[in-house]
Amino acid sequence: MAAAVASPDVVRLGDGTEISLAKVPGVDDSTWSEVKEYLQGNPDMAKKLQSFSKDPEAMRGWLQTQAMADFYQKKLGSADDQVQSRMKALEQDPELAPIIEDDIKKNGMEGIMKHYQDEELMLKFSKAMGGVPEELKPALQKIDETPMTLHEAAKMGDLKAVQEYLEKKRPLDAQDSKGITPLGYAVGGNRIAVVKLLLDSRANPFAVDASGNSALHYAAGYGRKELVEYLLKTGASVAQANAQGRKPLDVATQNKHEAVIQVLRAHGAQ
Repeated sequence: MAAAVASPDVVRLGDGTEISLAKVPGVDDSTWSEVKEYLQGNPDMAKKLQSFSKDPEAMRGWLQTQAMADFYQKKLGSADDQVQSRMKALEQDPELAPIIEDDIKKNGMEGIMKHYQDEELMLKFSKAMGGVPEELKPALQKIDETPMTLHEAAKMGDLKAVQEYLEKKRPLDAQDSKGITPLGYAVGGNRIAVVKLLLDSRANPFAVDASGNSALHYAAGYGRKELVEYLLKTGASVAQANAQGRKPLDVATQNKHEAVIQVLRAHGAQ
């Protein structure tokens, strides 16, 4: 179920520059060709997209948003009464009105792609437009069914997917585009069973991101008392400092997690 991101493609953009863009696992060649063609004509979007091109979850979100934007753009172009009516209603929404006025009316539905990383806003827009159109569901489902990475499986708490990945004997401590390891995501998401499985499989609990944080830093910072206690039993150090010199007690104190603070102090944290 887990799969690595494919080797990157070099895409020549309309402004004469080139970017290296990794294809998301499971996306068919036809869809990927359409994506590259779109990006060739939209250099600014392409360069923004490159920053998370190795993050399949972020890329999938972009592909789904792009598919919906294209769908509604065609509907507006064909003067679809229902779409036009719903768009008119959106102009009364104080949050969506500026997007309609400044982006969509000036640049068509492509204008909403500026906001593709704002998941809450995109969900609100989709709901206001009547939800995911039935005729678009097969295409979106196809995108959504691309294989999970270990990072995604850990974040979602998908124990079966994590187990399948582990059976392939692949590295456990790779950092994703945000510099976070699978164990970091599992701790942050309070995925206790996944945390235990990763640790049993020898994932490194002393370095879960590019900033020198340990699993205990994450558990303390998120207020995961049960995980804090478990990590301490398995050898986590209350004295380990991250790249900023902050210890688990410091992040727990910053976030006011009193129960965690008490546990850490009981184990000698100062």
